[in-house]
Amino acid sequence: MSEFDQSPVAGTVEVRVPTDVAFLATLRLVAASLGARCELTVDDIEDLRLAVDEACSLLLPLAVADSVIEASFELAPGSLVVTAAITTGTPAATFDRGGFAWTVLTALASEVDVTSGERRVAITVTKRREGAAR
Repeated sequence: MSEFDQSPVAGTVEVRVPTDVAFLATLRLVAASLGARCELTVDDIEDLRLAVDEACSLLLPLAVADSVIEASFELAPGSLVVTAAITTGTPAATFDRGGFAWTVLTALASEVDVTSGERRVAITVTKRREGAAR
């Protein structure tokens, strides 16, 4: 085993991508790769990939043109916390929490949290392996 293969894994990875649907695949790929490093199951990783996609899809319509999605991935053994944040065009921007995308997101994640401030909205998605420590 090399020094790069050692567990447990912990830390934070940050990624910034343009607010363009074409770049959501990059965030899904990062989530899947880091989910594997956190020892999530194959099903958990697929749920996480879809949850990240849904979260970002909810944020994209609110984003200022030519801005970025700032994604933070907090790694821990058995869990991954992903926060996706954007700068909005209006101070009180919000999205539909009664729609299909929100329903799918909350069904796939262990926890979902939304924070907003002046011209900024973030969705935090937590995915835990079943039986993993909280």
